[in-house]
Amino acid sequence: MKTEKKNPYLDKILERVRRERGLDFSQYRPAILGRRVMARVALTKRDDFEQYYAYLRFHPEEMDYLMDSLTINVTEFFRDSYVFDTIEKKVIPELFERKKALASNLVHIWSCGSSSGEEAYSVLMLIAEHLGSKLANYNLKIYGTDIDSTALAKANEGAYEAAQFKRLSESRRQLVDRYFHDIGNKRYWIREEWPAYMDFRYHDIIADVALEHMDIILCRNLFIYFNRDLQNQVLERFWHSLNNGGFLILGNVETLYGSIKEKFVEYDTKAKIYVKAGG
Repeated sequence: MKTEKKNPYLDKILERVRRERGLDFSQYRPAILGRRVMARVALTKRDDFEQYYAYLRFHPEEMDYLMDSLTINVTEFFRDSYVFDTIEKKVIPELFERKKALASNLVHIWSCGSSSGEEAYSVLMLIAEHLGSKLANYNLKIYGTDIDSTALAKANEGAYEAAQFKRLSESRRQLVDRYFHDIGNKRYWIREEWPAYMDFRYHDIIADVALEHMDIILCRNLFIYFNRDLQNQVLERFWHSLNNGGFLILGNVETLYGSIKEKFVEYDTKAKIYVKAGG
């Protein structure tokens, strides 16, 4: 596998981020990090990483903008319709049939790299639709984790712009109308009863202890930023985090490699959904 190299001044910039903000990007892919930092180089009208590194020293407020660039997440409600159709029609029914057979009412779901919460709320809506009045019979908690505190604040607020729903199908749009208040000014706010099922929190999947006893883990389009070794480390953590038979859902361009592949069984190849094997 080809090794990606970082510019020495990019290394210095990332080391400054680690010292000042506690985030270690050393195992992230240099090419992607470089593009993110270069965006700030251009916006601050510097010529290169070296000049930008000097700029950071004398403009401490720039660190906030750099953090926004490094932790930016692309997300939307029901992103990738086939994936959410599969979650709705196959994963959720199978999960709750299993819970019924085990006489268990505990359901834990983890949206890792949840950004501002659209993915987590999408899953909640599908589960609530599936269970109807039986939702009250379950102790359901959906955890949304990220390293972007600004995005987490938005997720906890549960308020979104109308534009974030414009690409939805008619049936998905009907869900939004049932689960969100239209508060005017082209803004929607999650209805009062639903935040109780959510737990949005800061969590660094590299540095922090993984969550436990999960039935579903969604980690979509996060691995594209990680090198192969880090991907495998995180996948090992996910395997331990999942209950037996738990579901792992990756992004469209992500897959399993090497020995970790033997610890999961393909459930839906197109949707990149896997099931924990072994125990």
